[in-house]
Amino acid sequence: MKVAYILSQNSGGLPHYAAELANAVRRHADVVVLKPSETTADDVFADDLDVIDAFDPMWMSIPELYKRNFRVIDNLRALSSYHRLGVLDEIEPDVVHDPTGFLPHARLFSGLYGIDERYPLVVTYHEIPPDTFSPLRSISTEELFSALFYDAIETVLPRVTLAKRIVHSEKQRRALVQRGVSPLEIEVIPHGVYEFFGRYEYEAAPEEDDRLLFFGNVIPAKGIDTLVRSIPLVAEEIPDVTLVVAGNGRVPKRSRSIIATHDQHFEVHNRFVPNEEVGTFFSRAQVVVLPYNHQGGETKGHSGVLSIALSFGKPVVTTTIGDFPTLVEDTGCGVVVPPGDPERLAEAIACVLRDDDRRARMAENSSRQSEQLSWEKVAHEHVNVYEEAITGHRVRNR
Repeated sequence: MKVAYILSQNSGGLPHYAAELANAVRRHADVVVLKPSETTADDVFADDLDVIDAFDPMWMSIPELYKRNFRVIDNLRALSSYHRLGVLDEIEPDVVHDPTGFLPHARLFSGLYGIDERYPLVVTYHEIPPDTFSPLRSISTEELFSALFYDAIETVLPRVTLAKRIVHSEKQRRALVQRGVSPLEIEVIPHGVYEFFGRYEYEAAPEEDDRLLFFGNVIPAKGIDTLVRSIPLVAEEIPDVTLVVAGNGRVPKRSRSIIATHDQHFEVHNRFVPNEEVGTFFSRAQVVVLPYNHQGGETKGHSGVLSIALSFGKPVVTTTIGDFPTLVEDTGCGVVVPPGDPERLAEAIACVLRDDDRRARMAENSSRQSEQLSWEKVAHEHVNVYEEAITGHRVRNR
């Protein structure tokens, strides 16, 4: 079996996901990766992997958009570079998979070139926008914008037939079914745990008491404002608490004011953190906090930051969105609280920091969960999906 991976994102955490998946699947199939010439995971791809720098990098990450850094000319050039998807006819794969969300530019050229007609096409959706017309619940303004954008893409771009859609949770599967996707097209495969960060020769540091870590894109959906507001409350019980913010984006004005007023409790690294530095931030942290707000309602399947936290055996405090209650609280890896509630978040953080025995058990459970979500297991499940997609495509094209 020959698998061709298409990376339609070059920044953030999804290139890491694609690299880990390709590295694992290469042990069971011939793998070719078509990717932008520059990604955040270039040093993660295995040396013996067939990697082709087929596209120009896009500069449209969410943190950059919040900074109003649009780079229109560069992005138009990058968009047009996806016409190079035509190289798939030279590769002749048995199956084509975009594990990075099938962004509009990848879908556009896949449709124009009829990629889905010649090859079984598989896409991984890491988040599913809510249905704008769902009568079951109200949705936030941010969710409404996401859903309307999704619906516009469905209307404007060429229709593409997918052999399989991969999601990370049953909630995501139900969301797709609600949108009219056949359950037979959907496969639920968990997000693998990122262990490669621990293999870098990073500056390992001992865990520091009362040190919290917020890691990743600094955007409103990640709940940074709620977390910053909670820290002065935590400090009333734990005077030495320190929140480390490490990631690229725009810290909200209200949060910047709180940080300036209580600067002894904050350490801010507002920049993209290179792969070789990630381990240092996680090794020093006593607890990792993911205060995420609603992102696509209950259809967030996982988090790359959670994956890293598990790989370092860290206790986690997060919110009840998506599958976090199942992934964190039910497994004993940490505590979940309602999103957007700084008082409840502060209470949970303080409880975890104060209770050494409980925190130790959470750390053990995180390490155990990391073993259960190995990329080797994830690769086996993907290979099974590819085989089904290939068989189904042959039947449809008889």
